[in-house]
Formats: sequence, C-alpha cells, structure tokens
Amino acid sequence: MPFQTLPLWVQLGAFFLAMNAGMINVLGLVTVLHQSVSHMTGNVSMLAMALMHWQPDLILYLSLVVLCYVMGSFYSGYILGNSHFSLGRRYGLPLSLVAFFIVLCWFFLPYYPRYALLWACGAMGVQNAMISHYKGTIIRTTHLSGVLTDLGLALGYLLRGLEVERRRIILHLVILFGFFIGGLVASLIYPYLKLNAFLIPAMLSWTLSSLYWVIYFRYRRIQE
Repeated sequence: MPFQTLPLWVQLGAFFLAMNAGMINVLGLVTVLHQSVSHMTGNVSMLAMALMHWQPDLILYLSLVVLCYVMGSFYSGYILGNSHFSLGRRYGLPLSLVAFFIVLCWFFLPYYPRYALLWACGAMGVQNAMISHYKGTIIRTTHLSGVLTDLGLALGYLLRGLEVERRRIILHLVILFGFFIGGLVASLIYPYLKLNAFLIPAMLSWTLSSLYWVIYFRYRRIQE
C-alpha cells in the first residue's frame, strides 16, 4: 500500500523510538562487556561460539539475553494483538513497560551488572515488536539492518529509473538519524551520569507513553 500521507507526529514518534534504542544500546555497550541489547544478531553468533568452545556460563547468559528479548516481543504481541500501526491500539501500555524495564535495569546494575541488562533486552524486545508495519513498510526502531537495506534498495531503484516512494525513504532516514543521535547523546552523558544515564531513556519512554495516551483519547473522542 503506497503512502498517502506521512504525519509529522508519526515521523517524530519513529525518530524518538529509534533515539531511545540508540541510547540504550550504547549504554549497554559501554557499561558491561560491550553487550548489545537492541538487536540480537551478534548475540546469537556469540552464543554459537560459546557453545563450540563450551563456556557454560556464557552459554547460559547469552541464552537468557535472547530469551528476554523474545519475551519482550511476546508482551507486545499479547498487549496489542497486532503489529500493524493503528491509532486505536494502546501503545501507551508497552511504552510504559519499556520505561519500567529500563528503570529495573538501572536499579540492578550496581549489584548484578551483567544480568541487569536482561531487563534492557526485554525493553528492546517490547519496543521493536510494538510497530512492525506502517502502510506496507516494515518498521524496526531498535536496529538498522533493514533500514539500511531498504535505503540501499531505493538508491538502486532510482539509478535504474524506477519509481521510489519518497515518504518511505523519509521514514527510514528518520529512524536512521534517530538511532545515531541517540548513540551520540548516550556517549555524551555517560561520562557525567554513569549508570544514572539509563534514567534518560526511561524518562523518554515514559514521556512518549504519556503523549501517546493524549493522542489516543483524542482519537477515541473523534471516533465517537
């Protein structure tokens, strides 16, 4: 289905969700064992390596990392029932869950630094599964492989003289820059806030949840 409109609030929502993931992933990378929490590709590869070298502790930990990410996606699926974006769905609930999981990660990091990041993995699973499709476009706000692939495809189509939907490219660029800026912000604040830097994406998630509830209830009143 082609894009007819790309509302500003949709662009801002995608930007800030990607920014949130960018911050959380960088904070995971700089705090404990350079652990990625927003995407699982590298973690599954590390799990295979740990299995081949028979490192039981690492096997258990990486298995839990992947499991927590999957469980986060499970929560989104259970709460929303559909990954296609629609204003009628209560996205404020999973966004609040993201904020709560990040706060739990922050709370446990001083005591159980490695396993505290499991909460962050769960949060990213929740966020990534919230919205997977928007008007025919696959949307992932916690990693960039698909975004960069689609941008490369669009460039190839343009060079062939084929038609490319400009709004679709804009959405992917918004996600790319949001994730990148989130990484920059986390890199800047971590030297000053240390582990308290995790409270910044937690507050951002809570703010996005609150703003969405305002949009949601206004939409419901219009529909009535």
